[in-house]
Amino acid sequence: MTAFASQASVGGRFLIEREIGRGAVGIVYRAIDEVTSQPVALKVIAISGVDAGEEARFRREGRVLAGLVHPGIVRLVAFGQLDEGMPYVAMEWLDGEDIAQRQRRAPLPLGACLDVAAQVADALGAAHSAGIVHRDVKPSNVILVGSAPGQSGPIVAKLVDFGVASAEDAKLTRTGAIIGTPAYMAPEQARGDEGVNARADLYALGATLFEMISGRPPHIGPTPIAILARLVTTPPPRLSDIYPDVLPALDDLMAELLATDPQERPKDAG
Repeated sequence: MTAFASQASVGGRFLIEREIGRGAVGIVYRAIDEVTSQPVALKVIAISGVDAGEEARFRREGRVLAGLVHPGIVRLVAFGQLDEGMPYVAMEWLDGEDIAQRQRRAPLPLGACLDVAAQVADALGAAHSAGIVHRDVKPSNVILVGSAPGQSGPIVAKLVDFGVASAEDAKLTRTGAIIGTPAYMAPEQARGDEGVNARADLYALGATLFEMISGRPPHIGPTPIAILARLVTTPPPRLSDIYPDVLPALDDLMAELLATDPQERPKDAG
C-alpha cells in the first residue's frame, strides 16, 4: 500500500499532516487544503490494481455528497483523481468522536441520545428528499462534533460515509447482494431484496438508537452470519425488555422503527 509522508504535497492542493486510519485498500489523512487553508479528511485509494467496485465506491461517495448540503451531513470539499493517479474524496474535518467511540468512553444520557437521533433523522430526511438512501447508518458512521475529551458545548451529529449510498430507484447491486453492517441492517436489506428504500435507513437509525440506550444492538450473535440469520427470522426485542425504565411512547416508536415489515415503519425520517 502506497502511503504519503507527513508534509507531502498531494495533488497540487493538499498538504498531508498525518495518517488517521486505513483499511484494506485506502488510507484517510488529516490534510490542509491549500486553496482554503482549512483542514480536511482526505480519503485515498492507496493500492494499485484495486477492485473496480472500490473505485466506484469512492466516486459514488463524491457524487452523492456533491448533491447534499445539510448541517447534519459531512460537507464535501472535492473529489476526483490526484495527480499521483489515486482516486480521492476530501471532506470537511470534523473534530469529535463517533457514537461508538463515545459510548465506549462515556455513554450519553438518555436525553442526549434522543437529541443525537433526532439530528440524524433530520440529516436522513434531507438525503431522502434528494432521493438518496444511505444504506449503512450505524454508530461508527455518525461523528459527534464537540464530543471528544476536553471539548465542551453542544454536540452536533454529522452523518458520514456515503460510499454505499444509492438513489432509491437505482439497482446498484444484483438481487442477493448484501450491502451494509449486519447488526444495523434492515431485514429486507439483509435478504438482498431489490427496491430497498428510505425505510431501511429508519431501521438502521432505530438499531443505532437502541444500542445507544441499551448498550447492545437489537440482534446479536457470535458471527455476522449468525446475526443475519436472526435478523431475517426473529423479531427484535422490545427496548423495554432490556431497558425497563423506557417511556411507553419511546418504546412504541422503537418498535415501529425496528418493524420487520418496512411498511410498518414510519414513512419518512421526519
